[in-house]
Amino acid sequence: MRKSGLVIATLASAAILAFSFSARAFAADAKAEITELEHKCAAATTPDELMNCYASSDDVVVYDIETPGDFEGSKAVHGDFQYFFDNFGNTKIEIKSLHVVTDGKMALANSVQRMSGTDKAGKPVDMTFRVTDVWRKENGKWKIIHTHASFPTDMATGKADMQSKS
Repeated sequence: MRKSGLVIATLASAAILAFSFSARAFAADAKAEITELEHKCAAATTPDELMNCYASSDDVVVYDIETPGDFEGSKAVHGDFQYFFDNFGNTKIEIKSLHVVTDGKMALANSVQRMSGTDKAGKPVDMTFRVTDVWRKENGKWKIIHTHASFPTDMATGKADMQSKS
């Protein structure tokens, strides 16, 4: 009787240990997926390509860096992205730093990004900003449900620091 209890305890411990390792591997795979998707989304060259990164529902929200900055629902978010691509050209987004935390179902990615390119008039644009994306796994695919982009603020002047190294 005592041996059967020991066997059961050993099997239960092995099962818990195996689950623990598989959960960590699952989260590590998800972290790698989100990291790859963040770079893919940053490289988008059209509003439709960028929208492929986002949930296609009214749940999606983007807080952009330019006013008005609140966009709720996929139609409004697409309009914000259309405005961006209509007003900037030859853009390149470089992810300077990226941190991803995930449990395999939801993920949080925060980054510092640098955008260079030209504005509508052909004038050079160069800015560094922060982005936080919330990802949710939907039907086996990761989709962004919330983005918050911001500039650090110089509290002495009250102005955005668009060249921040943060």
